[in-house]
Amino acid sequence: MSGEKTIVTSNGIKIHSYKVTTAHSFYLSLYLRVGSMYESGEESGITHFLEHALIRNVNSLMDGKLYTVLDQNGIAFNASTYSEMVQFYITGAPDSFRTCAEILTRLFSPIRLSSSELRIERERIKAEIRESDDKSSLTSFSGGIVHDGTSLSRSILGTLGSVSRIGCTGLEGYRRRAFVADNLFVYLTGAFDDSDLTTLSELLGGVELYEGEIHDNTAPVSRNFGKREPKIYVKNADFTMVRFSFDMDMSRIKAGVDDLIYDILLEGYSSPFFIEMSEKRGLFYDLTGGVEKYRNIGTFFFSFEVRSDKVVDSLRQALKVLSDFKSRTLSEEECMKASYTRNGMMLCDDVRDLNFTLAYDSHILDAPYRTVEERVRWYDAITPEMIREAAEIIFAPENMVVAVKGNKRKLDIPALESLICGYHKGLL
Repeated sequence: MSGEKTIVTSNGIKIHSYKVTTAHSFYLSLYLRVGSMYESGEESGITHFLEHALIRNVNSLMDGKLYTVLDQNGIAFNASTYSEMVQFYITGAPDSFRTCAEILTRLFSPIRLSSSELRIERERIKAEIRESDDKSSLTSFSGGIVHDGTSLSRSILGTLGSVSRIGCTGLEGYRRRAFVADNLFVYLTGAFDDSDLTTLSELLGGVELYEGEIHDNTAPVSRNFGKREPKIYVKNADFTMVRFSFDMDMSRIKAGVDDLIYDILLEGYSSPFFIEMSEKRGLFYDLTGGVEKYRNIGTFFFSFEVRSDKVVDSLRQALKVLSDFKSRTLSEEECMKASYTRNGMMLCDDVRDLNFTLAYDSHILDAPYRTVEERVRWYDAITPEMIREAAEIIFAPENMVVAVKGNKRKLDIPALESLICGYHKGLL
C-alpha cells in the first residue's frame, strides 16, 4: 500500500486514491457535501430526490442500457443520501475501470428526464416515504426533540407534499448548487494503476462545475443543545422502547474518543450494557445505537425494546451504568482499541469499508489522519484518562434526552421522571 495520494483535475476536482495491491477490485465514490441538513423546509427531500434522478438520468444518457452494462460487467452502482452528504459509488474488477469511470462522470450531466420518467421516480420516492417508519418511529420522535427547530429534525426523504412539488427545473437548479468543486471530491480505493487515475482525471476534467455556497459540515444547533431538562418524553404506542440521546460539543472531544466510548459501552461482548442489562437481568436481547457527528456538534444515542413493566428498572440500570462509567478511569485493556490498533490494518481487506472510512473521517469530518497507519497511531495514542474526561462531558445530565415509546396508561411516568431528576442531581 502506498497511502493516500491526491491529484486535482484541471477544473478543480480533488481525486483522492488509496491503492491496495492485494485487492481484486476497486471502489470508486463521488462524495457531495449536500444533504437534508442544508435544505430549506420548502425543498425538504430534494437531495434524496436528486440522488434518484441522477442515476435515472445516467440510464437515460445511456439509452436505457445502464443496467444491462452493469450486469454484463459484474459492476455494482448505487448511492446513499445522508443528512450532510451523498455518496455515489461504483465497483468492479480492474478491467472494468474505464466503463465505471465513464458512468460516474455522467453523474455530472444536466438532468434531461422526460416528464414521464420524472413522474415515475417521484412515485418511487413517495412509496419509499410511505413504507418508511419515520412518522411512527422512536428515532424520528427523539430526533425531533434533539434537533428541535433545525433542519436536522426533518426526514432525509422529505414529505409526500414536498416531494410532489419538486420538478425537473427545481432538480436541475439544485444540481447546479450541488456540483460545486469545493463541495465534492472523488475517492478511489483498491486495485488500480496510474493509467486508471489518468483516465479518471481526464474524464472528470471535462465536466462542468458551478459557483455556489460552500458547505463545511457545520450543523445547525438546537435551541436546547446542552441545556436539557430533567424530563421524560413519551410517544404512545403498543410496544415499549427506550432511547437515550446525548448532545456532544465536538470542540471538547478528541477525534475517535467518542467511537471508543460507544464500543466500550455498547459493542463489546463485555460491554456493561450487555452484561448488566441483558446477560444478568434479561431486560432486553439487544440494543442499537450510534454516534451522529458533524464538525461542531454530535449526538451519542442508543435504544432498546423492553417490557412495559420493566421500563423503570431498565432506565434505573441504564443510568447507573452511565454514572459508573463516567466516574472511573478504565484500564488500558478495557479501552476496546484493538479493532482500531492491533487489527487496524484489516480495514484494507475491504475496499468498500476503506473507501467510506477514510473519505468520511478525513474529508467530511476532517479527522487528523490520511492513511490507515496514521489512523492506527491516532487511536493508539488515546488514553484511559481521555476517555474518562470525554465521558464526563458527553454524559453530563444537561446533555441527556430520554424518550420512551409505549402505552401511556401502563407507563409509570412519575417514577421515570424521578430517576432522570436523580441523574441530574448526581444521586445515581
